[in-house]
Amino acid sequence: MKSEICCVVEECRFVQITKITSLSFRVSVCLSEVAPYLRGGGLGQQVVLEGNRLVLTCLAGGSWPLQYRWTLNNSNITDWTPQYRLSMPSLKRTDAGLYQCIVRNRMGAVIQRKTEVQVAFLENVSAEEQRKTVTQGRAAIINPPPLVSFPRPLVTWYKDGHKIIPNNRIAITMDNQLVVLATTATDAGRYHVEAVNEMTGENVTSPAVYLSISGKKKQKKKKTQDSFTEGVRFGIGANKPAD
Repeated sequence: MKSEICCVVEECRFVQITKITSLSFRVSVCLSEVAPYLRGGGLGQQVVLEGNRLVLTCLAGGSWPLQYRWTLNNSNITDWTPQYRLSMPSLKRTDAGLYQCIVRNRMGAVIQRKTEVQVAFLENVSAEEQRKTVTQGRAAIINPPPLVSFPRPLVTWYKDGHKIIPNNRIAITMDNQLVVLATTATDAGRYHVEAVNEMTGENVTSPAVYLSISGKKKQKKKKTQDSFTEGVRFGIGANKPAD
């Protein structure tokens, strides 16, 4: 008595014949190719400190051999490789972007969901010391130096080494400008900012801005007009011309 049994077994390539007593069974294994499939999505978003290592994985199943390719902002950054892991030992800020993995085999291909990689950093301040003079009673606006950072740094203003606390006369705008209304002589001094990237822990101190307060602006006296003209204008105090 003979019986053929066809089994679906992934990646098996053999035929086995087994004899049990007087019965002979012929077992034939039929090959079945499986298209690649993902075993998990991307991370969605990942923040890495500048200079640190970035590791992304692309877990997939399917018939062997599987091949992987990585893209950054839709441009290929690797060739097809059997390695499912992307490793970058020292990340630069220019490496930020959308990463994606493509997996393929003989049956087709599948694309992993994109992972957004952001690089946290704080650049040194390159500005120089400044001097600014404002007339007493006028408003003083002091701009912070250009700050290049991700994420946006926490900025604190200082005057003569003391932290400035905003009040009804002193304000700090959303752009980190320092605004001092109705300046007085006591507002003169040395101003600077300290910027902290709370994610990287880095901090920078800006060069100083020296603010001087000048005396009140004197009002110019109006020039006295000619008496004859004034007399004609108002009809008083003007001598009539001789006949």
